[in-house]
Amino acid sequence: MLDAARLVAIRKRLALSQEQMARLLNVSFVTVNRWEGGHSGPTGSTLDLYTAIDVAIRAGQSPEAITRAASGERGSFLYTLFRMAYAHSGGKSR
Repeated sequence: MLDAARLVAIRKRLALSQEQMARLLNVSFVTVNRWEGGHSGPTGSTLDLYTAIDVAIRAGQSPEAITRAASGERGSFLYTLFRMAYAHSGGKSR
């Protein structure tokens, strides 16, 4: 479960402002502010993206690698992020 406190922790682990996190997620600053204030929460694909970022961080991926991946084309970022988050260690890549 990604409550408001966890959303803040994810953003701070990435060393991003709310404005920067909003750009990374392709949402408005007001939306990130409301989520982090506990007034609402991410849903759908944005929740999936937050979850993947959280999993990637917990899997030991560096915040720098995650934000570096985000600076590229959106599809490439999503592909890289989900590989970071969900690749099996020691497994063969396709």
